[in-house]
Amino acid sequence: MMRKQQASQAGKRTSYLLMNINGVLTDKTAQYASASDVAHDTGMLTPQNSREVAIGDLNADGWLDLITSVSISDGDPKSISHPRVYRNLGEDGGGAWLGLKFENARFPQLKTVNGLNVAPRFCGMGLGDVTGDGSLDVYYADYDTTETGIVEQGTWDLNDRLLTNDGNGFFTDESAARLTVAQLLSAFGADAHIVDLNADGRKDIVKDTTLNSPTGVRLIYNSPTTYGNFTAMGLTDIGSGSPYGALAGNLNNDSIMDVVVVDDGNDKFRLGTGYNGLNQVTWTALKNYTFVNGADDGFGHTPFIEDLNGDGWNDVLITDVDGDLTGCGRRLHIYHNTGTVPGDLNLVLKEEVELASGSQGAGWKGAVGITSNDEEGSYDVGFGDFDKDGDTDLLIATCSGTQYFQNELNPIQVVCQDDMGFGGPGSMVFSICGDPLNEGGGVATMELSGAVANQPLYIPLALAAGTVPFKGGTLVPFPLLIMVSGLMTDGAGEFTAPINGSAGADLHVYMQCIVKNGSVYEFSNALNVVFGV
Repeated sequence: MMRKQQASQAGKRTSYLLMNINGVLTDKTAQYASASDVAHDTGMLTPQNSREVAIGDLNADGWLDLITSVSISDGDPKSISHPRVYRNLGEDGGGAWLGLKFENARFPQLKTVNGLNVAPRFCGMGLGDVTGDGSLDVYYADYDTTETGIVEQGTWDLNDRLLTNDGNGFFTDESAARLTVAQLLSAFGADAHIVDLNADGRKDIVKDTTLNSPTGVRLIYNSPTTYGNFTAMGLTDIGSGSPYGALAGNLNNDSIMDVVVVDDGNDKFRLGTGYNGLNQVTWTALKNYTFVNGADDGFGHTPFIEDLNGDGWNDVLITDVDGDLTGCGRRLHIYHNTGTVPGDLNLVLKEEVELASGSQGAGWKGAVGITSNDEEGSYDVGFGDFDKDGDTDLLIATCSGTQYFQNELNPIQVVCQDDMGFGGPGSMVFSICGDPLNEGGGVATMELSGAVANQPLYIPLALAAGTVPFKGGTLVPFPLLIMVSGLMTDGAGEFTAPINGSAGADLHVYMQCIVKNGSVYEFSNALNVVFGV
């Protein structure tokens, strides 16, 4: 999670690495993302003005790395003012993950056309192989004027930049050699993506520029003859009046790319209809979304194309917090794809609602279980099968925090025993998740993570939770019934074991994990486990 002060401001924030531990997103930034090769730098814990992050294997070692987009940081050292590459360190000899490390030399100092070292003002970014060598390159959309009054000096303007990857995760600015001045020009470059628009096997660029001239969603096609050179292909504009976001994907299941456009007015989408003589996509007119009740409240920013209900037709989500201005009064929109016939050029993308209560009124909006209050002030949405039941869950980042919404399309029952907290010292996480243990035939997994590797593990059990001081920590299971010993953590500091359930009356058993780390005993959180007897 990359963070900054809201809107076009210079305020910096630390970033977060949240790791999925038994379905719980747990802050592991200090443990796994604070390494750096710059003196006194603490990786993601060093505040930056970060707009975005992209994830990919940058150095072809089989491990996913990170590269960021950074904005208004005039006067800061290059390690703060420029995009960062966080290399994935892989595993040690014992199989323990070593985390992410910021390595300053992987991204170059950027210069204006006159050779002046400046800090970039990047917003959107796209990651993909545009040269055909198998390595991931990166395109940045630049901005100049802001609506917050922070105007860039004309001699400091970088315009958009394309940086190519040498295959080992080191980037070189080759913008001028591969694109024209017109192709690189942006006023407020809010969004950028690298995608194969015309199905020729070569990655193209989609970007939008707004606020001042030029304004539009611009398509820049890769050369069909000289891989990685865009200069001869010009620009195709397909946008709306004031676009602040754009994304290409397939909406009507015809294998031709479609485009979602986010606008300060009403958001739009266009459907691809075929290809012209230059093998560029031809398009329908801009189309509006449909509302059961309510309306588009304008000033969105980030679009997403995802199949939320697993019907094979991609839905559309659009966040509401403007990338340039402060304000959290609008909300996320989720548009259901109602398509049934591949290639339908009259496709309807509709925001379903529970009640006829208007855009901000009562009832769920867009998806069952998500209300307008949940959606208000949305920056970003994360997608993933966090509970491992086969459907797509959501993280919605808003002005008031990040919320998790679990998709119940595939309602496989996963019960996690009650977490009572009280952990520490140390950062061990203890969980028991799976089938209910008070029903016959159920099996759950007991798992401990974040412990010292290859050390004896002790599990105290009790029928009550007394929370008493014990060996420098807090012992929750008390009075003690039994102390299970003879167990060991593995080389990664983890331990897993199955637990079988049984039917019968509920019995509450309180459990905790204790592992010695040198002279210190570390305590996990405690669990209230319901067994059947």
